[in-house]
Amino acid sequence: PSPKLVRLNREGFTLVPGLKRKTPVYPGMLLGEHPAPDKGDLFASIHGEISEITERSVFLAATDPSKDAPEVEPVDLLGQGLEGDELALAVKKMGVNTRSLGRRCKTLIINALNPDPGVTWAEPMLVSHVENLRTGMELHRRMARADNVILAVPKGSKVAYEGIPLAYVEPEYPNSVDQLVIKAVTGEENPEGVGIVGLHNIWSLGRVGRLGRPLIETVVTIGSYEHSGNYIVRDGSTIGELLQFANIRLKDGDTVVRGGPLRGESLDRLDRSVTKGTYGIFVVEAGTIPPMEGHSPCVSCGACVLVCPARLKPSNLSRYAEFALHERCRAEHIESCLECGLCGYVCIARRPVLQYIRLAKRKLAEMERDKGLVELKTK
Repeated sequence: PSPKLVRLNREGFTLVPGLKRKTPVYPGMLLGEHPAPDKGDLFASIHGEISEITERSVFLAATDPSKDAPEVEPVDLLGQGLEGDELALAVKKMGVNTRSLGRRCKTLIINALNPDPGVTWAEPMLVSHVENLRTGMELHRRMARADNVILAVPKGSKVAYEGIPLAYVEPEYPNSVDQLVIKAVTGEENPEGVGIVGLHNIWSLGRVGRLGRPLIETVVTIGSYEHSGNYIVRDGSTIGELLQFANIRLKDGDTVVRGGPLRGESLDRLDRSVTKGTYGIFVVEAGTIPPMEGHSPCVSCGACVLVCPARLKPSNLSRYAEFALHERCRAEHIESCLECGLCGYVCIARRPVLQYIRLAKRKLAEMERDKGLVELKTK
């Protein structure tokens, strides 16, 4: 159902002039535009009014829709005949993030495996959202201008999509990670002319193409030890309200994770919200997993090295990141990390290995950005 409170992320968005507290809103109403060409614009997801605007968020409080409430006029994206960058721009203006969409390729692989352990929406989506997915695949094919489209599905799947060849992948994590799906389908690592996009993004793209209205929803698995279900939820829905709807009650010591159990991020407050890219919300019950104990030292057991699908040494990467030796991370090929989270999962010292690696990647990206700014100034 439509949420009572919506919290939309406004970082980087230029809000529409005149927006303020008490401004009435309706589903699909444009609230802000993003300067980045691959970041979808911001839209209201409910009938209501703006209750607060902060530097980081726009809060919407639900109200009953009036009889004369405006409605968004549908846009026929398929019928416009747009392709490539023009289509990507039109999709961006409909609220779809196109960072992973529209990259030119000869062969396009649709990754139809669940992205994380515990996430379960891929199989029912393939069966019950066929029209939506076919629309999304066609729009993406036009953006990427691909010659071939291959649908990678879990081994044993009984689905069939006319005109689209299937590739079967063993549905055991981390086989669902994009780079590993590419290798499973093509037999090569990083082959030229091959692009890949997840089923979640294809669903979002198809939702816009089929309904002709801005994207204001996402699909998530909401799960705990005793419960798991798949839901279509409004953009900006708060975690607390979703857990309540799913009949999941929190206890002292439980951890709430946005994303997947291995690759997600733990949250400190229940008024945090989902975004259009959120694919899961999980509750890790107290006592089910040993807690991380601060900055516990690596014991050099080698468990993370044995499970790393990218053949890296996560133990070294995490130690370098811990002591801000980020250039050494580059020498250890940190850019090849798939961020699957297996290293932290098997770590007997309970070190936040993946978090350290993500920190180092962020710091290296900032160093490259600052270096580019200095070079620009000297010119």
